[in-house]
Amino acid sequence: MTTPLATETERFENATLAEMEAFAAAVLPSYVRDYYGSGAREEQTFRGNLAAWGRWWLVPRMLVDVARVSLATTVLGQPIALPIMVAPMSLQKLAHPDGELATARAAAEAGTIMIVSTSTTTPIEEIAAVPELAFWFQLYPFPDFEETVGMIDRAVAAGAKAVCLTVDAASHVDAKRRPRGGMHTPDWVTFPMHPAHAQDTLATLDWPYVERLRGRVSVPIVLKGILHPDDARAAADMGIPAVVVSNHGGRTLDGAITTAEILPEIADAVGDRLELLVDGGIRRGADVIRALALGARAVLVGRPFLWGLAVAGQAGERHVFATLRKELEQDARSCGIADVTRVPRDLVRISRLGV
Repeated sequence: MTTPLATETERFENATLAEMEAFAAAVLPSYVRDYYGSGAREEQTFRGNLAAWGRWWLVPRMLVDVARVSLATTVLGQPIALPIMVAPMSLQKLAHPDGELATARAAAEAGTIMIVSTSTTTPIEEIAAVPELAFWFQLYPFPDFEETVGMIDRAVAAGAKAVCLTVDAASHVDAKRRPRGGMHTPDWVTFPMHPAHAQDTLATLDWPYVERLRGRVSVPIVLKGILHPDDARAAADMGIPAVVVSNHGGRTLDGAITTAEILPEIADAVGDRLELLVDGGIRRGADVIRALALGARAVLVGRPFLWGLAVAGQAGERHVFATLRKELEQDARSCGIADVTRVPRDLVRISRLGV
């Protein structure tokens, strides 16, 4: 007997990630679709992120034994089954009633790390109860430092292995192009990690704040939103173990450089002094390979998991993982890469044709 879930899965089992986005657009309310899928202002950076990875051409090596391809790696010493992590994403219950729980289950199945947003719509203790889940906590600090530390302590007590401090949201102004007039969260949505009575998050961060936070947090702090090589050097000098090269998915500063373009400069600046993660516009297995060649340890993927979640909950996100895994393994084999921890820099060349 065919189950409803099996039928639902079969419906999109061969869908590309672009097709999954189209399926999601058909089922999501317009204001949710616009919130998830929009960039800042004229969306220059949002569109640029998507295009920039394709400007790096692959230069494959032949006559390499790729009968077996290892996709496994480590991030901050944590083994993961493939170099793809789940980026922090807020308001997941707007996509599907299971929200973050579906995402957590899909991440656990895939054997990778989920980064749980400060604005999760599911209590972190419920997320942490998902068997075999490895997760970090993404932090938007609040003005009250002790409330912020208390929020982190709660996440760490639940099992978070790192705090991913977002450093590129320096304004409370919502610059996203859509929905026009800003996002109006439905009354039924709650944010169980937010401190009681908290309003806006802390907009102004500086290096002394990071140092102060490090003195109170028992797990590693990762800085998300680094785009300048000097900031990456400063993080390494401070002893930060990893940074995420990110422009917030093109949702904050329109015109910010694309992550695919700046990643190699940051990698050259810090060498092996810290681990580099990267996000922004990664939509195919070949993009992951490009990122690894340019110096990343792993990538963060966000929006495609929201589209999968909207289409079919955990099954939809499982499909996104399966698609990326399949493409990554196939493309690695075609590139002569038997181990994703050993992707050489000369595997990629920047296009001179303006493509």
